[in-house]
Amino acid sequence: MCASRSLVVSAIQITAVDGECDRNVEKVLRLVDEAGARGSRLCVLPEMWTGIEYSSVDDYRGIAETIPGAVTDMLADKARRYGMLISGSMYEKASDGRYFNTAPLIADDGRVLGSYRKTHLFDAPNRPDIPPGCIESKKVAAGDTLDVHDTSVGRIGLTICSDLRFPEIYRELALKGAEILTCSSAFLSPRYDHWEFFLRARACENQCYVVAAGQYGKEPKSGLGFVGRSMIVDPWGTVVATASDYEGLVTGFIDLAFIDEVKRRYPLMKQRRPELYPVLRGEGRA
Repeated sequence: MCASRSLVVSAIQITAVDGECDRNVEKVLRLVDEAGARGSRLCVLPEMWTGIEYSSVDDYRGIAETIPGAVTDMLADKARRYGMLISGSMYEKASDGRYFNTAPLIADDGRVLGSYRKTHLFDAPNRPDIPPGCIESKKVAAGDTLDVHDTSVGRIGLTICSDLRFPEIYRELALKGAEILTCSSAFLSPRYDHWEFFLRARACENQCYVVAAGQYGKEPKSGLGFVGRSMIVDPWGTVVATASDYEGLVTGFIDLAFIDEVKRRYPLMKQRRPELYPVLRGEGRA
């Protein structure tokens, strides 16, 4: 195995309550402090951690921010203090007036290295197991880029929640050189089986680490329930660590050198045959 490239990573899970943005932020910042005290070099936050705002039609507009903005400035202070990268999704108000579900990536020197606007929105009008009205496209626009960011800890690709159901996203990021794939999520219960399955599959098939943070519990105003179980998965598909069923964080050691070892054992990316996938390339008919 190659020389160690080990680091500590954490994923935070909370129940973000609608209409309580300041309390949600305060709660997460306390947990970021705990992640920093544990020596984490990367900390992943849940999806829409400042507030999900599905108990109302328009309240999300009131907590949407520019990036950079006040909330990312607070994360930047923590990132500099602990020498830690931080990412998690929030409502963004763009300069053109549109709104996005966006995950900024804060570098360990406090800079916003980049942002990912969720590309595959959660529109599920016919789900019998959740309250009606989960049509994300009524609130936010979809992003249109998939970037990999060079950081002090490795190459990181960002994803958000329902992206997990689209393996093409993760393969694209892996082919672009991602070593760590983050997933900020508000994955709806009771689909824990889907949550763990997708995280392990995306890690194993792309031979990357996945660090996933989820909303947890039942949001009291909308009635929406979330899986939680924030998780760290290695490139062999093994779960390194899983959060317990409460608000808090999960922390684990990962070694990026293990990626090279897994690829040596099984060189999947070299064995691909793109000439057989014309539909995926947009050249054929589905």
